Amino acid sequence: MAEVEGRAILLRRIPYSDTSLVCHFLTEEHGRIALMARGARRVKSPFRGALAPLYALNIRWRMGRTGMGTLVDIERGARLLDEMYDLDGLELCAVASGLFQDGDPHGYAELTESLQVMRDRPIDSSLYSGVWRLLELSGWVSGFEHCWVCGSEVDASLPMVWHEGHLACSSCGSGIAISAGMRKGITAHLSQSNVRLGKQELSSWRKMIQDVLRQHGVRPLSSISQEYS
Repeated sequence: MAEVEGRAILLRRIPYSDTSLVCHFLTEEHGRIALMARGARRVKSPFRGALAPLYALNIRWRMGRTGMGTLVDIERGARLLDEMYDLDGLELCAVASGLFQDGDPHGYAELTESLQVMRDRPIDSSLYSGVWRLLELSGWVSGFEHCWVCGSEVDASLPMVWHEGHLACSSCGSGIAISAGMRKGITAHLSQSNVRLGKQELSSWRKMIQDVLRQHGVRPLSSISQEYS
């Protein structure tokens, strides 16, 4: 089979037999793919040090005839996040793993941009900023300026409501109140890295994100398994 090469980000790796790994990547040209990394768990394997999350990777693989392909070579490039953001970065990769399934042609550009947003935000809000951007790019959430149900623009001075994973105007439903101040704060924070959010705003934002993830069957935040051990 012909070999293919391209840029990639490692999403997860799963032990296979005593010596190998099944690795899931988001690739620039081919979306999400699963590859067998034969012998990658051996101490002297050239894959062992390079198969790391949160790095820019260049991989070469051989397509499978009917199913999973085989990893042939990998080159590890620059880190995508500072070390202080590593746990948040892994959380973001876990969310991306739930959003983009094998064969999905999308994901690489969306995750790359979301990591950039995360990298430019304070540590207390980096995860929420990165995940929200990923959800936006995936079409699961929208902006805070309009009702997600009827599409009408809502004056910035008015509160809105959060109900079952949707931000709505007062005419479209009832639910948890989202104040005008919170709407303005998160909108500004997403567009300007120097805008900080208070603890209450961060707590409410986290609940909103968890609600969206549950609605779409993606595991909640703070549930990373041992996928990178």
